[in-house]
Amino acid sequence: NMRLQKNQKGLTFISWLIILAIGGFFVLLALKLTPIYLENQGVKSVVQSLNNDPLIRKTDSRGIRNIIKKRMKINSIYDFPKDAIKIKKTKTRLNVDITYNKEEKIVANVYVLVKFSEQLSVDIVR
Repeated sequence: NMRLQKNQKGLTFISWLIILAIGGFFVLLALKLTPIYLENQGVKSVVQSLNNDPLIRKTDSRGIRNIIKKRMKINSIYDFPKDAIKIKKTKTRLNVDITYNKEEKIVANVYVLVKFSEQLSVDIVR
């Protein structure tokens, strides 16, 4: 019995360091990714707000793009790729597609890439 107790000491110091390093990595990852996902929630709300906007029925594609840009600024979304917003408007339908990537540095040369795509398709016939 004494022999078994000597062998059962629990985790070693190195084991604890490894566990702390892995836990720290996931905490760091969460801290880096949370703002990216919060920004995407803002983009989603901008896209969804177009659904209830009567102005989009009367506005051309350029005007809709300006509406989107203004609403993004209101939602504190400034660092956004200009070519991510694609608008196709016909006489009967409006399609908005916002597809973009966000790259975030984790440590040294380790980066994480997150891809988002928000779409809206609205009938614009009265």
